[in-house]
Amino acid sequence: MTTTGVYRYVDSKAELVELMVDAAIGDPPTLSGADWQQQCRSWTSELADRYAEHPWLCEVAPKRMPTQPRAYAWIDAFVGAVAEQADVDALRLALLLDSLVRTYASLEVGLRGATPAPWLSEAVAARFPRLASAADQDVSDARLELDFAVEAVLRGVEPTDLRRTGTARTR
Repeated sequence: MTTTGVYRYVDSKAELVELMVDAAIGDPPTLSGADWQQQCRSWTSELADRYAEHPWLCEVAPKRMPTQPRAYAWIDAFVGAVAEQADVDALRLALLLDSLVRTYASLEVGLRGATPAPWLSEAVAARFPRLASAADQDVSDARLELDFAVEAVLRGVEPTDLRRTGTARTR
């Protein structure tokens, strides 16, 4: 089949990419964990695994609500597990964790084989002294950094009535 021949089956490149993403993400896992926080960690880890298996997913930026069923199945699995156990806005939490997975998966792809220029840490320390100690901190394992970010989010999640009002608190 030629490259253009595929367009007999799909209307556009965007539709083709959506179908490819749907196939790569696959069906959601059965979430494991004793409580809702463990199930959040499980969901996030499983989604990060899918991104690791298909690094090209990082190049696909969401531009609208999904049109394929598996994206909804993942969100539904998360919302179902979390909403049954906790009084948190599970949908918004799922979207936040999804964005963390996308960000750290992109970082993981970018870090593969990348070594910073030898002069970089010295230049950063000279220009941004508050960041001088950051050069000593190893942040090269994107999965560990994702785990840290998820833990930070889960520590900050509190029961909320956002589901009822549909609005966020203002400052």
